[in-house]
Amino acid sequence: MSDPFFSRKRKRPANRGGAPNSGLPSARVPAAQPPTEVEDEEITDPETSDEEMDKFESMSSSESEDDEAVADEDNEEEEFANETAADKRRRLAQQYIENLQTEIDTAGFDARDVDREILAARLQEDVAEDQGRLYRFIADIFSYTRPERRFLSYFGMRSLTSIAGANNNLYTVSKDHALTMWDATTGQMLRFKRGDHNKEILTVAVSDDGKFVATGGVDHKINIYNGEDLELLKTFTQHRAAVLCLAFRRGTHQLYSGSADRTIKSWSLDGLSYVETLFGHQDAINDISALAQERCITAGSRDRTVRLWKMQEESQLIFRGGGPGSGQKVRYVEGSIDCVAMVDHHLFVSGSDNGTISLWALQRKKPFFNMFVAHGLDKRENPSNYTAELNTVAKPPAAQPRWITCLAALPYSDIVASGSWNGVKVWRVIIADVERKGSDGVATGTTRKDYSLIPVAAFKLPGIVTGITILESGKDEIRICAAVGQELRGGRWMTKHGKNGVHVLTLKKKPVSSPESKEED
Repeated sequence: MSDPFFSRKRKRPANRGGAPNSGLPSARVPAAQPPTEVEDEEITDPETSDEEMDKFESMSSSESEDDEAVADEDNEEEEFANETAADKRRRLAQQYIENLQTEIDTAGFDARDVDREILAARLQEDVAEDQGRLYRFIADIFSYTRPERRFLSYFGMRSLTSIAGANNNLYTVSKDHALTMWDATTGQMLRFKRGDHNKEILTVAVSDDGKFVATGGVDHKINIYNGEDLELLKTFTQHRAAVLCLAFRRGTHQLYSGSADRTIKSWSLDGLSYVETLFGHQDAINDISALAQERCITAGSRDRTVRLWKMQEESQLIFRGGGPGSGQKVRYVEGSIDCVAMVDHHLFVSGSDNGTISLWALQRKKPFFNMFVAHGLDKRENPSNYTAELNTVAKPPAAQPRWITCLAALPYSDIVASGSWNGVKVWRVIIADVERKGSDGVATGTTRKDYSLIPVAAFKLPGIVTGITILESGKDEIRICAAVGQELRGGRWMTKHGKNGVHVLTLKKKPVSSPESKEED
């Protein structure tokens, strides 16, 4: 249909018969008449619907709003044109506080009832988390006596090798090639998957939102599953040896993997694609840990190094272990660093085969603190078990420390858990300000940060603890979930009596004593 705009009626000339003074006969010219008023024709199509008109009006109104917004921005730029950097920081901070108060109002609280100290604490926590600092000192608010215990297992389960958790769900892998999903609250088995790996599964990891689950095994494969129904989404085969460890970057779907081929690979699970490969370790990478920043930290087992990998800078920091271990009466040689866990972006802990838990900081190449023989000494071997000879003068070796088989840390908090074949121990990270002293022993008037670990609790579990994960269930309780097997994760040269499964230890918050009860006492 033609547009009415282009089909308007044109005024015809009065001398339709011919041009004036042309010499040709012309028709009779009618008498002049007064001009009549003609209404303006509409530009729009007469068949245009009311909905299209409303849409056109809304578009025009939005355009006017955009014009107003642009005008407001121009006015704002003119208003703060002479603003200094300090004034701008002050204005943005005030605006941030107002936004926080608005969030509190929308959540159903009265802003007048919110104390200034609570708002200040919220600001400090946000700044600390952005900087990656430890800011949650919660180890002393939980009760460690008689925690609620729950055991998860199924008939015929073989030794567990790894455990991961998210959204109150647990994912375990075992030497019978099985991936199992559990409900940490009820202990119910939710999903069971077997057959995707040709050999033993050694590690499992899950994203924070529970969307992706990754497993790695002796068959060099990394399988990616849907976190809800354990549907296989993708299989990566780029590693050339057994996949020993996996870790997700906190809050993202970026996956890091470590292998016995001495490489670290990065994967993007949003597109189920490979990203890059990192080289540097001289032995198998036995454990890996990551937090929110685009970096990860790895333990290189018998090369006795821990390495921090910065992805954006394409660089690495090397922390070398295997020191003499001053401060202990009997020194046990460190042969391998097998596990590592990040506390925050500046602190991390490592565990060795000589039973030492070391606390490191990025500003030093040596540990700030060493907890020697953290899980005690193993029993001395019986001479009849040590040799097959009946008459012998050979003596069995002295008692050796229990290895640190696994580590876990609650992110940005002062809670660290370790495992061995005598159970699980919980440690507290202590940060203190120590006065600096000069070479002559005189105080300089400045202070430095000093870090240490102190034991908080110990839970005896039968078997070998092969993996630990810590789940938060609100602010009132946390769950320490330990995967236990009769064999070590990487071999069968050591067996311990126990039942294969998961021990869930629920730690609840200490009751706050009221002032009235204190007066009664």
